[in-house]
Amino acid sequence: MNQELTITLLDKTLSVACPPGRSAALLESAKLLNEQMLKVQRKKPTASLLNVALIAALNVSYELLEHQNRHSVDDESMTQLSELVSQALLN
Repeated sequence: MNQELTITLLDKTLSVACPPGRSAALLESAKLLNEQMLKVQRKKPTASLLNVALIAALNVSYELLEHQNRHSVDDESMTQLSELVSQALLN
């Protein structure tokens, strides 16, 4: 059963549902998003709260995709290297 967790983003307090045992991860995620929102707010002090949140979410999503793409390339490189080593050992 989900538990209720309170997070704060740009001085706005929210209550969110959280799966059992995942509160630390959710709090860390909220901290990351809040930091991104603060960065956006500093750069664009006249932006609405919604725009700040959307730009911050877009930044976090972009960083996640970049990380996943780098990880995918690393996996492919390791697979190719492993195949080359296996072939070399067979010969």
